[in-house]
Amino acid sequence: MRKLFSTCSPIHSIGLFLFFVVFFSFSVGLISVGPISLVSFLEAQEETEDEAENNTADTTDDDETVAADEGDVSQDSYLFWYLKALGPIFAPAFAVTSICFVMLVVMNWMSINRNNIMPQTMIDVFKQQLDDQNFQEAYETAHASEAPQGKILAAGLAKMQAGYEAAQQSMSDVAEEEIMRLEQKLGWIAMIAGIAPMLGLLGTVFGMVDSFNVIARSGTAPQASELAAGISTALITTQVGLLIAIPAMIVYEFLRNKLALLVLELTVQTENLMNRFKA
Repeated sequence: MRKLFSTCSPIHSIGLFLFFVVFFSFSVGLISVGPISLVSFLEAQEETEDEAENNTADTTDDDETVAADEGDVSQDSYLFWYLKALGPIFAPAFAVTSICFVMLVVMNWMSINRNNIMPQTMIDVFKQQLDDQNFQEAYETAHASEAPQGKILAAGLAKMQAGYEAAQQSMSDVAEEEIMRLEQKLGWIAMIAGIAPMLGLLGTVFGMVDSFNVIARSGTAPQASELAAGISTALITTQVGLLIAIPAMIVYEFLRNKLALLVLELTVQTENLMNRFKA
């Protein structure tokens, strides 16, 4: 499965897309749970108030208008409302952010794994070969492994003829490189956690600017329905940004702590395996 994700096969793309659909639908609450639309509701309320003040429409027409409005309300859902409020700019932006977040979580979850960093099978074979003093075979076993610990052990054995100190320095250099590589991939999740609320804040600014623009262009006090679109954009973009950023922060801290524990275990285990060469 690790090779599947690294080569970006069609199955990989489909799987990540399904992950994105589940996460994005859950995070922003886009599942239709009932007939509701704030804009349609406010428009219906405005028409009802105007009719009550003017008393120009008869009762039959009023009933038909209300029934038609209720029909429009029943056709709308949270999904339509959210997508309409996000608009053509923020909907794709949050979609891309969510896809990237899911991809990074999957890749980091597969990378920050004990069996991926310290495969037990390789360690058992390597230890047995050292006990049998088959050092060349032990080097080949470690060198053939793609795990970070295999690369560290291979680097140490390759420099062992120059002395234990040189071997230890070589292992330290490789270990720092491998740990930095894991931390770098994990850092992208932290970037998502920082970008998502900023996108939400940008949407808030856009929505409020739109609402104040309506007020500025209106000769009289604008109706609530005229301000609803901008306010919806302001609030929903903030909500979606936070609902992406909060899980991203939680996942980042969890994986960071998990990586720290694995690095500590890797250091102790490597020292135990190579201490036999210490003079």
